[in-house]
Amino acid sequence: MKSVIAASALCGFLLFGVPGVDHHESHTSGHVVVVTHLSHAAQGAAQSRNCEYEAERTVELSVGIGDRLVLTAGSGSLEVVGREGLDQVRVVGRVCTSHEEWIDELDVRGERRGSDAVIETVYPDRNNWRDLFRGRSYARIDLTVEVPAGMEADIEDSSGEMNLHGLGNLRIDDSSGEIVIHGSSGSIWIDDSSGEIEITGVVGDVEIDDGSGGIRVVDVEGSVMVSDGSGEVEVESVTGNVIIRNDGSGSIEVDGVGGDFVVRNDGSGSIRHYNVEGNVEIPRNKRRGG
Repeated sequence: MKSVIAASALCGFLLFGVPGVDHHESHTSGHVVVVTHLSHAAQGAAQSRNCEYEAERTVELSVGIGDRLVLTAGSGSLEVVGREGLDQVRVVGRVCTSHEEWIDELDVRGERRGSDAVIETVYPDRNNWRDLFRGRSYARIDLTVEVPAGMEADIEDSSGEMNLHGLGNLRIDDSSGEIVIHGSSGSIWIDDSSGEIEITGVVGDVEIDDGSGGIRVVDVEGSVMVSDGSGEVEVESVTGNVIIRNDGSGSIEVDGVGGDFVVRNDGSGSIRHYNVEGNVEIPRNKRRGG
């Protein structure tokens, strides 16, 4: 199933983002469109960075204490930053596409649903497969989002790198692309198909279910639990337990664990552990040094 999702995400990145996005009615607080068609001399450079036509979308939603960000994004980069003293969700979306007629169909929508501030990206419904496989068609929306510091977030993302800073509890469902999280004041749950994951500075527990790609987790006031298909796993400075439930391939290294270090199932790759205050439980054939 994960491989199917990853393949769909790749096609979406090239053509139109997430196939089958629910396009129910919602309200955009702000909507700015600036369409740019570059001159012939600049088109070659523009195509190399996949932005022959571009536009900007903006959304602002008022939020209060205890509200949650619910964000669904397709292809494109995503940055979400918590700001002290902010009482709004502010979104700037940069649309990039190969087809001028798609500009009006690429959108960012926002609305309040109870205590949730809901942000969704909308992509054109196109099936121009001939152009797609020749690499001629693309559509993406790069999002920059500002929220109150420590805000809880539920994020579903198709493809593209993700950078999150200064948030609270996080729930992330991601198909592909690098994930970087810094300074979370709550627990983190990640379900990821592929891509590197780096997490630093968490006050809460961290749970990761990852298909492929390296994982690095540093400075956690809580426990860490990891299931990983392939890729190196590095965990450092954790006050609680570190539990590796499953690891298919790749080395495992931990340093500085206040609780127990447990590896339940491990395929190939070395296991190294240092400065573990609690019990160490690893497969018998991997018990060497530490």
